[in-house]
Amino acid sequence: MSDAAASARGSQALAALVIGSMLVGVLAVSAIGVGGSWVATVFAVASAWLTAGALAGAYMAGAWGLGAAALRWMEDREAAVWLAPAVGLGAMLAISHGLGVLGAFEWFGIGGRRVVAGLPIAAGLLLLAADLLKRRSGEGVSLSPAVLAFVPAVAVLVVASASPPGWLWASEGFGYDTRSYHMQLPAEWLAMGRLAPLEHNVYSFLPGYVEAAFYHLLALVGEHPAAGAGVGVLAGQCLSALMAVLSAVLIARLCWVVIPEEARNRLGGMPIALGTLVLGTPWVIATGSLAYNEPAVLALGAGAMLVALSQGVRVVPRWALAAFLVGSACGAKPTALFMLGPVVGALLLVGTPVRELWKGLLVGVLVGIATLLPWLLRNGIATGNPVFPQLAGVFGPGHWTPEQHARWTSGHTFDGSVLDRIRLLVLPNPNGPFLGGTSMRGLLHPQWGLLGVLCLLAAVAGPVLRRSGIVVALSIGFAAQIVAWMVLTHLQSRFLMPVILTGIPLAAVVLACLGSRGAWVAIAIAVAQSAWGVWTYASERDGRPGLAIAPGVGLFTGVLDPQASPQGVANSDPVRGNGDLLLIGDGAPLYFLSNPRYATTWDSGLLIDVVAANPDQPAEQAAALRAEGVRWLVIDEMELSRLRASGWLDPALTPRAVGELAGQGTPAGYWGGPGALGRILIDLGPR
Repeated sequence: MSDAAASARGSQALAALVIGSMLVGVLAVSAIGVGGSWVATVFAVASAWLTAGALAGAYMAGAWGLGAAALRWMEDREAAVWLAPAVGLGAMLAISHGLGVLGAFEWFGIGGRRVVAGLPIAAGLLLLAADLLKRRSGEGVSLSPAVLAFVPAVAVLVVASASPPGWLWASEGFGYDTRSYHMQLPAEWLAMGRLAPLEHNVYSFLPGYVEAAFYHLLALVGEHPAAGAGVGVLAGQCLSALMAVLSAVLIARLCWVVIPEEARNRLGGMPIALGTLVLGTPWVIATGSLAYNEPAVLALGAGAMLVALSQGVRVVPRWALAAFLVGSACGAKPTALFMLGPVVGALLLVGTPVRELWKGLLVGVLVGIATLLPWLLRNGIATGNPVFPQLAGVFGPGHWTPEQHARWTSGHTFDGSVLDRIRLLVLPNPNGPFLGGTSMRGLLHPQWGLLGVLCLLAAVAGPVLRRSGIVVALSIGFAAQIVAWMVLTHLQSRFLMPVILTGIPLAAVVLACLGSRGAWVAIAIAVAQSAWGVWTYASERDGRPGLAIAPGVGLFTGVLDPQASPQGVANSDPVRGNGDLLLIGDGAPLYFLSNPRYATTWDSGLLIDVVAANPDQPAEQAAALRAEGVRWLVIDEMELSRLRASGWLDPALTPRAVGELAGQGTPAGYWGGPGALGRILIDLGPR
């Protein structure tokens, strides 16, 4: 047998081993806390990934193909192979956003929706197939046995992604952001036929490029994301999971690039171990198993850093590609501007000759602005402020009042002292538990596991052990991220996730200084982190994390028990289709399938407008709501109380005002909560 044949057979055997191990891992994780039939849970996980996962996989593979085609000009083919998925993801997100803003999914009616949505994906798949066939006869990409280290973390991610939002991750309010805007906005855009800012949901004024991708997937599904088996919701979560895996792979590559060239052969398993460490981190598992935007930031950020370190690419295209990826990351989550931009900028500066710096800066600024220009124009046309709701003092307040801007600012900034901010980076919150019942808000939050401490130590030790421009740039970037988190955010631990992009490569540099022992240390840390990730998942919902997988979204939409929740009653007769539903207090309406009237706590919406027009006149308020087609009210007393205590609730929604309005109708349902608070369904009667 020739060496080539033996190598091919070895690769096939390894691939079979990886697939087999993954199946065993998924089966094992599926048995954790199911509270019922394990077989039903396994079937639900398989069904989710064969339907929703297939759509998400096609989207990601299509993006990869677009990236491969876009980078054919690159002379450094190895760099092009690694960069293609990230560049393609940025391109596909831009396409999704563009098609959504133009209303293109509805150009040919409902029947043509899938055709329009499928065209860019199909084109990308064909381009990917052509690229893979071409490389199959060329250099190819070898598979290392070290990839087996990814199996436990990927297994948890696969299973958790099949659980509908609302059950897992207390740290995220059980997927509150998914239910309030990450998937809720695509549901509304699907109903209205285009992607557009919505005055009752301020988050629609953010760039929303990842939400546009979810909308793109919904156009393929063709129904409300929580309808039926919830394929749309699960497709969004599967897409996040795949982006999380991509980010771990690219960060592993980033580690390989930054370690000394002479150490790469003997430390080949270390970058893969560090990639496993990333994927086994509970924060990555949580955001990667919900329809969130953090995984996209990590994947695009890692791609931008790889571009910045690619010395085989000329200055102008290197800066252009890096700026495009940073701009795309900002399109996914605006905080990437200050959590990623300085890092990539520092790496570009290190690798750019002074005489060519002006060209790189000019091109980078122009490409970055061009990447975000569709969002800036969209917001500018809608509000007069291209970055609404930010910089109201510069560009104007848009449709908001000064009081609304003040409440938004109070909810998205931290008003403590400098010492308070520094303390919260590593010490418990003196005011008690924050999100998820923990007092930690920084890098020692339990969902960091070992990674937070590792990043801190590596950022300090890296420049000491290896004095190179790249290492210094990474350390400066890490410090800039920490300062930005303390100054420009409201100090949530999740917002620190971009430090993974600097901290893990710095850890690779430190571990490389240990010689062959560094690889073993990395493997040991990765194994411990994976175990921590599995344990964190297993601890959710008092040890019952898998309980919602088999029942699926029906657990929340009321399919299983229509009388168990307001959603169940609202999604069935006589409420559904018999007058509009208005939510009071509840800003997360994903599981109300009829797209009810609502507003986030920061927005005014129909109710505030009616109350403002008819102050202290509940009868007139009720009449005005009926004139608008509203018959049903769902009053969430618990949420109103929480928002009122935080100072985030509109002053017009006093307990008296809400109570008097409710008194104008007939109670049609009550669901109790803690203490004397609950959720009430009110029938205001027909128009």
